[in-house]
Amino acid sequence: MHMLKKLIAITSVVSAFPASAGMLYVAYDNFTYSGLVTRYATLADAQAGTNAMSSTSIATATNGSAATRTNARDGNLYLASSSAAYDPSDVAYFSTAWYFTQSPGNGNGWGNPNNTNTGFVQYYDETATPTVNGGWSNGNKTFTVHVTGGTGDSFNYARLWAAPSLGGPSGDTSGFFHSFGLSLQANFLTAASYNNTTTWYETAADPDSMTGSASGIFENQSTTNPALNGFYSFSFTFAPGSWASDVGASWGGTAGYTPGSIFAAPGASNVPEPAMLALAAVGLLGLAAARRRARR
Repeated sequence: MHMLKKLIAITSVVSAFPASAGMLYVAYDNFTYSGLVTRYATLADAQAGTNAMSSTSIATATNGSAATRTNARDGNLYLASSSAAYDPSDVAYFSTAWYFTQSPGNGNGWGNPNNTNTGFVQYYDETATPTVNGGWSNGNKTFTVHVTGGTGDSFNYARLWAAPSLGGPSGDTSGFFHSFGLSLQANFLTAASYNNTTTWYETAADPDSMTGSASGIFENQSTTNPALNGFYSFSFTFAPGSWASDVGASWGGTAGYTPGSIFAAPGASNVPEPAMLALAAVGLLGLAAARRRARR
């Protein structure tokens, strides 16, 4: 596929917990996003939601016999803020999970219906520009993330599907976000475990339930197709599960990384729990996230 590797910095909107504000690590890629992309001629119209030129919803994507979940795309969320024990960078992104495949020998993204420009999103920032808050609550069974950002995009990886255009070269979508916001709340039946090495509470389980959303305004500045340029307001809703999980897809060739998660932050309680997660899981997902940071 003629696409850049697409990564996107995230924004999450929920309560901030003082004990863990700005101190968390999340790697999660077993959820979908769906919603609307609305095009405007001016930033003022996009901000006011007036004089829309077009409004297009995320559609089911196909690739041969493979198809995404109905009117939804697989998502990937990764951030590391003030979490030196897990990752040295203040990275934050939310992106389409294009890289999973049922045929690892053919390379990442092979046969993945998410591996298309249509419906693609990416906000990526390795600087301290995004504001990140969140952490554990509810006896370390609820994890929330809050990130707010805007122009950022220190590596010029900003992307948002230039609706209503379908497919097309990746250069058709190029520009920056005037605003970006995303909310995520993950709920677990079993409390996170205390890690004696990092002194944080963490879990490698997928959430038993989750809710989330993302919204903002993207200014398209394509040089390959200027006719698509303008201001695009987007509103996405998250749901658990993914095409990759449904079909048992993986990425990384023989390494076989499947959809997984790590949620880690200082705990809501100062009393350590006896269980301790293996750091290997954190390391693997950290390496996986690092590899996904390069452009496709």
